[in-house]
Amino acid sequence: MTVMFLSSCGGVEGDGFAGVSLDGSWLFVKADSSNTYDVHRRLLSGRNVEGCERVVLPHSGSMVVMPSDSVADDNVGVGGNCYYYRKFMIPDEMSGKRMSLFFEGVVHHCGVWVNGARAMVHYGNMPFIVDFVPVEGENSVVVRLDPDGAICNNVWLISKDSLSITNEYERSGHFGGVVVDAHCAGSDGSFKMKVMVRNSYSESRKARLSYRILDHNGKKMANGSVVRVINAGESVVFDDSLTVEGITPWDIDNPWLYTLVANLECGGDVVDTKKVSFGFRDVTIAEDAFTLNGRERRLHGVRLRSGYPIVGVAVGGKANWRDAYKIKRGGFDLVIPSGYMVTEDFLKACDNYGIFVAETIEDSYSVTRSNHPCLLSASLGNVNRSVYGCDLAADITGSEQDLLAQSQVFASMYNDIVPRYWSGTVCTMFDGGSANGVMSANRMPKFSYYFCRSQRDIDEEELRAFADPICIIASYWLPGQSRGVRIYSNCYQVELFVDGVSVGRRSPEMSPSSVNLPHPSFYFDVNCTKPGTLKAFGYDKDDTPIAECVVSTPGTPVRLKLVFDESGTHIGANDVVMVHCYVLDGNGNTVVNCNEDVEFAITGTAHMLTPAVVKCEAGVATAMIRTGASADDFAISARCNGMYTAADR
Repeated sequence: MTVMFLSSCGGVEGDGFAGVSLDGSWLFVKADSSNTYDVHRRLLSGRNVEGCERVVLPHSGSMVVMPSDSVADDNVGVGGNCYYYRKFMIPDEMSGKRMSLFFEGVVHHCGVWVNGARAMVHYGNMPFIVDFVPVEGENSVVVRLDPDGAICNNVWLISKDSLSITNEYERSGHFGGVVVDAHCAGSDGSFKMKVMVRNSYSESRKARLSYRILDHNGKKMANGSVVRVINAGESVVFDDSLTVEGITPWDIDNPWLYTLVANLECGGDVVDTKKVSFGFRDVTIAEDAFTLNGRERRLHGVRLRSGYPIVGVAVGGKANWRDAYKIKRGGFDLVIPSGYMVTEDFLKACDNYGIFVAETIEDSYSVTRSNHPCLLSASLGNVNRSVYGCDLAADITGSEQDLLAQSQVFASMYNDIVPRYWSGTVCTMFDGGSANGVMSANRMPKFSYYFCRSQRDIDEEELRAFADPICIIASYWLPGQSRGVRIYSNCYQVELFVDGVSVGRRSPEMSPSSVNLPHPSFYFDVNCTKPGTLKAFGYDKDDTPIAECVVSTPGTPVRLKLVFDESGTHIGANDVVMVHCYVLDGNGNTVVNCNEDVEFAITGTAHMLTPAVVKCEAGVATAMIRTGASADDFAISARCNGMYTAADR
């Protein structure tokens, strides 16, 4: 069997411990009921297993549905299992320390064996820690999951001193790691913390926990220290509280974050460090009111289902950040997860962008996850006070009228919700089993996405991100098909030009179905009878044009354009990325009625996740790729009906 060594990736960012990525080369194999027992034993003993596939984490598995069996003991059921296996060496700088494997996520129930001995049985898809005693030379890890299981997130090899701060998912009692409770107290902040420290030595240790609170520029806002004596084999809570003067609260418009840096000292030496981001904020939820930092707010929410096409939930942190960016950019300030626990990466992104995430069910990890200011705990009550409304399916390949109909239904239902509830949640973010999202599964926006985006007020002082003026023409301007022109904008007035001639300036269209909207849409009663161009200008109250949009009837396809979907986050190593290929006419317009096949090819360290040939949807074909050990060592090309383009990194 091939020996697999540690990858050279860096440590876990911001967590303070020495971590090495184990996302590199693993062996993956599915075993059916006839050979599960043999596969299991051969992997534990390090012998060859036929049919293994070399994979990189996160990995989706083949997801073949088979009856599952329990992993509570070594007995193998009749339904088979899937297995992951790799060998690794312990770096010299880690030797002599307490060793662990940190799994950021698996689907769903698994058993873990290290060096042939069972080390952990885990249920669910939350992160977990596996302690183990290393051996000289090669170490090995075997992970057994249900037949439809997968290691859907990163795995780290970590080392710590035997006196250390525990990981959030390495709990003693009700919590692990660091728990912060931060609230507003006028212009000051009330800060409390609990830090779990574990002593794995065979004798007691006197430890000092010193900490400081930093603002986003690294300026020290406050500091303190706590001293405890920890008996051998015990875990002890270090807790403290103080007032931080002159804080800026965290809110959806200005998601201000602070950093707690905790140093664990023993005998004058720092033996462990932990960094935690947090925000000062106060939330109260009543029957019909949501109050944030003393101010009543109304949130525009969206439902979120987990997963990407093909790979499901096996995506890295950067993909989660891109989704959060699209959510905030789309005018949403609240996410209602649909039946799953969102990842730590997604919560971090929501902390940074100012998006609340409703935790609809309390579980054993809720205390630890409460460090995230974005999280609305189910314990607040009425956290699910959201009207789900109607999800009207509208495939992005459908007609202009179908897409407009979906958008108008969402607008009408949101109008009904606004005066009655603190949260308006009437739509789903991304297409899943049906085309009911405001974006396709490939993360392409529909007209309804632009309606939602237009409901955010403009920040005239340009201090808030995502609060810019917009003016979007919801039309393809196709002869005989485009009947009437609807424009989504948060501007005071909109003027429309058809082939350079103004057809008038309008105020928002007011009706019983729009009277409660922050920004009703604009409507112009003009039809497309011949190819041409629409141009719209959005004006502020001072009659100054502040936004514009141009839409032209698409002509004959003449060229292709490749666009990497970065959405506020640069492409990284081992990253899942959408690459959109636009079919353009001679004037650079997307040929929305093109449904031809596009053939993609990729060279370098990245590889295709989608098939090589992808059909256009509304003039755009999307390839999904996973980068390799380098984010910049690949090139991708596309061909369609004699047209060709390429892009490299």
